[in-house]
Amino acid sequence: MFYAIKYIVPRLTFSPEVDHFIQPAVSFISAVGIYKMLASLVLSLAKRWNWVKRWLLGAHYLGGTWVGSFKSASGETIRTVEHFEQSLSTLKIRGQAFNEHGESYALWNSVSENIDTVSGLLTYTYNCDKDSDKSSFQGIGVFHFQRTDSSSAPTGIRGYSADLIDGKRTDNEEQKCSEDLIAFKDALLATKA
Repeated sequence: MFYAIKYIVPRLTFSPEVDHFIQPAVSFISAVGIYKMLASLVLSLAKRWNWVKRWLLGAHYLGGTWVGSFKSASGETIRTVEHFEQSLSTLKIRGQAFNEHGESYALWNSVSENIDTVSGLLTYTYNCDKDSDKSSFQGIGVFHFQRTDSSSAPTGIRGYSADLIDGKRTDNEEQKCSEDLIAFKDALLATKA
């Protein structure tokens, strides 16, 4: 932008009567155009390469596949796989839980998400469909970051989810399995190996 305003705009001369109107307009249009072009380039690079998104988001970066487990009310170990689908301005969490036999236990999608990098905390509300009793309900997840320092993105999260139908907390600890979105069943099989 500086180059265009400093070197190109002064060379645009028409006549002394209209130059004082045209040069500010050309400066404004070129500045907006160059800004939009650079912003589009950065967004395109972030969509294409995770390392660009990771670098731009810093401690806010959660994107990828996460795996964990929790104990059901009956004491069964339930494995969780979550996709953190993240852009430069949004985060969407989709997850699936599996029982000890590898069968689907529940599916959920986040509704509202908040990343607090100062506190190292992820909170989100979700809609959940539980397979065994064919019920749907809402809940909240609260997870603390496990990271090397306050400017680093987390590699693990530990916390709980609480379904609004009973309010009971279910502890869960998850580790990042991949920066890519791996199919739920494939991620489950990879963690068992």
